[in-house]
Amino acid sequence: MLQRDYLMKLIETLSTVIARVLLKKEVKNYEGAEEELVSAAKTLAGLDLNLIKILNAEDIISLMKTSDIFTGRCLISAELLRQYGDLLSDKGKAQDSINLYMKSLWLYLEAILTKELPVPGDYYERVDFMIKNLSPLEFPDQLKLKIFEYYEYSGKYSKAEDILFELVESEFNNIHNTGKQFYRNLSLKTDDELVKGNFSREEIEDGLEEINNLLSSD
Repeated sequence: MLQRDYLMKLIETLSTVIARVLLKKEVKNYEGAEEELVSAAKTLAGLDLNLIKILNAEDIISLMKTSDIFTGRCLISAELLRQYGDLLSDKGKAQDSINLYMKSLWLYLEAILTKELPVPGDYYERVDFMIKNLSPLEFPDQLKLKIFEYYEYSGKYSKAEDILFELVESEFNNIHNTGKQFYRNLSLKTDDELVKGNFSREEIEDGLEEINNLLSSD
């Protein structure tokens, strides 16, 4: 309960910060907007935004895992990096913004997959939008795994399967066992849940058979 209350307060404070950032961007006060983002990263998550910009996503996550407020720090960092990416895009630095969006996506996924966010569904539309916009780029396999886990968690089973077989094709570590568990999990879902996820019982059987065939051919 305390963790939930803390996260709710953090999200509320973050919303206030973002409102100030957007107001400053509106009048093209980009320097002021950047100062807001840097300050928020320090005060809300105890992080140096300039350091986060340099580190890759996996290093950022490792750095934050030393904290007992991991979920909150991931969420704060994801949102601030997204806003900073928007800021750079507004300033005509599109390539730099893409790098920040990719890190932001990874951190959003990490926060959602802790299963500690009070209302994780509030972030699904944002994450789906980012995945769609960044999909022309080649996602690293570790990020694809996070996307697969996110799709399964959020009930987008057909999309999860698509990512699963991309990982199978690239021979990602232990992905066959991950796939078998995925189909076992789906077999426990109701028909309504499967339909909502654009999936069926027949597809579960077909997918599991394909995974088993691939394992036996190795």
